[in-house]
Amino acid sequence: MKIYIYIEGAGDEDDTELLLRPRPGFRSGIRSGKETTTGLRPGFIKFFQELYDNAGENINIFIVMCGSRRDAYEDFKTALESQPEALNVLLIDAESPVDSTVTPWEHLRNRTDDHPWILDAVNFEDDQCHLMVQTMEAWFIADIDALKEFYGEGFREDGILQGMARYGSVQEVSKATLKVWLEAATRRSDKRKYHKTNHAPKLLELLDVAKVRQASPYCDRLFTTLTEIMDASAS
Repeated sequence: MKIYIYIEGAGDEDDTELLLRPRPGFRSGIRSGKETTTGLRPGFIKFFQELYDNAGENINIFIVMCGSRRDAYEDFKTALESQPEALNVLLIDAESPVDSTVTPWEHLRNRTDDHPWILDAVNFEDDQCHLMVQTMEAWFIADIDALKEFYGEGFREDGILQGMARYGSVQEVSKATLKVWLEAATRRSDKRKYHKTNHAPKLLELLDVAKVRQASPYCDRLFTTLTEIMDASAS
């Protein structure tokens, strides 16, 4: 069994090799100041280590970073046609609050900002679509210890903790609010102010997945769904 997870986010050469359609301009090595990132794939592989451990010898899991959310969706659809024997999964940001009464596909189709490219997302299985959070930063604030480890001396979590007291879940916090919290918390840290392109790959590797799953029901849904599918395949 092969499982391909097509993810919204920066990729590198390894992702280019896994893509089933040519993508002019798909590049790695995003450089900013003195720091360089070669994509989020290594971070996601570390984050999904539990899935790899559960997969065993007869199940292969492939993480594919696709760039924009639209490109991730297009790559997912291409995979459905080109490798129908595999389990193809789409994982993208929710971008906005999610109504608990709708499926992930319905949430995306209801978002005007994702029109028109998402409107043909019909007749797909619910298990094939998963939402991260409104944005990846919500996963980061779910594990304050990881943030402390990465940012070192000068990191101040008080604003994040006080802010979260007003929410029931990290999934409810908007992108704008998350950015304000992280920039304020890291302004005087060893790594200086939070920078998603430069910092996200390493932060993903440091996260305690159990904490993130507890704080983010949609993250837990992804792990639970894939684990159940793999268990069924192995039985």
